[in-house]
Amino acid sequence: MVKLSKFGEDYLQLAFRIDKHINGYIDFYIGPEKLRHVISNESLTAPKKLLDDYKDLIKQLGSQGFNKEREIYIKKMLIAMKTSIELIIGTKIPIKEQFLKLYDVALKPVDESEFKNLKDEFDKAYPGFGSLEERMKKYRIRRKVPEKKVFVFFKEALDLVRKRTKELFLDILPKEEKIILELVNNNESDEKIKWNCYNWYLGNCTSRIEVNPTFGMYWTAFLIYASHEGYPGHHTEFVLKEQKLFREQNQFEHSLLILHSPKLIITEGIGNIAISVLYSNKELAEKGLSNFCSDPSKDDPLEVLIAQNNIRGKNSLFLYNLAYRALIDRYNNDELLDYGTSLEIFSEEEIRNQLKRLSNPVYSKNAFMYELGSNLIRNKYGGVPSIKNFKNLLINPVLPSDLI
Repeated sequence: MVKLSKFGEDYLQLAFRIDKHINGYIDFYIGPEKLRHVISNESLTAPKKLLDDYKDLIKQLGSQGFNKEREIYIKKMLIAMKTSIELIIGTKIPIKEQFLKLYDVALKPVDESEFKNLKDEFDKAYPGFGSLEERMKKYRIRRKVPEKKVFVFFKEALDLVRKRTKELFLDILPKEEKIILELVNNNESDEKIKWNCYNWYLGNCTSRIEVNPTFGMYWTAFLIYASHEGYPGHHTEFVLKEQKLFREQNQFEHSLLILHSPKLIITEGIGNIAISVLYSNKELAEKGLSNFCSDPSKDDPLEVLIAQNNIRGKNSLFLYNLAYRALIDRYNNDELLDYGTSLEIFSEEEIRNQLKRLSNPVYSKNAFMYELGSNLIRNKYGGVPSIKNFKNLLINPVLPSDLI
């Protein structure tokens, strides 16, 4: 059984007290429930008191006997907490400075020249008649999976990526790990953010993945979603870090995931890279056709699907810049909608949903995480990380600044 030090308890309590100010700040927690209950029964802590608690923790950090790497890791996490507290207080911090303190990496826009030929690339990769916008709409209609098949297909995709993960990462998964799959409909209100799927880590080697059968469920996406949320993505990372870092090494800082922290950059980078670690673009296209396409004879041939897989990753680059235009350049909603639909790649519904996320204080910066995390990992380890390097990311604590 994990035994928390006084310092560890104070660290976790500070995070929970911030969460009471920023609902959703803590994505999951797998430590002692008693600690969470104590904070849930408290009244809201004054932000100035939170800042005092942070200062006490920083003062005590050097006397805890942690090795240098762990001390630096905890310090960066505490700096992120301090920044969140300052924002609660109302301290004016330029967003680029916020980002560096919260996530341990500098925020820069993607050069627009990167998108100069992007529309032409999509134009060639998605053949047909009419404008690119019209063709993309037809593709979305043709490839959308009926709601009644989504659960079965997602489960099959999880089985495939789990099997492949076990083949590549020998003996990495504990026998007791499991994923609970649940269909949810989060489309009740136009004001709500829509997710294709979301991993809620429950602890004890268990995740619950919620899947929205009505939003963005195309047969080409199942393996990508399953690897990102499951194997060897979020679920795999959370299971391994729970076992090694929290259960075995008593590292309390790995008993929770704080969304506004450096850890999220690494987590989303792992999720995004996961599919490329398992399959080449050719293998991905072949498996998608054979397992999830209702009639391969009516869809694109293999070489066209491979070309589509090759450029799909550039989608996140464009969404990254959309977020930059929203949060840094302060485009208004109409300007953002025009910018987001200008390439004719995304539907208006998709862009509007992105804008809802960008206006949400908890998820507003998430659009940056996927691209930043992926780039840091690729720049450090190459286009497709080796099994050894990816395993290191899954098991060990890594900061974004460690990869620069």
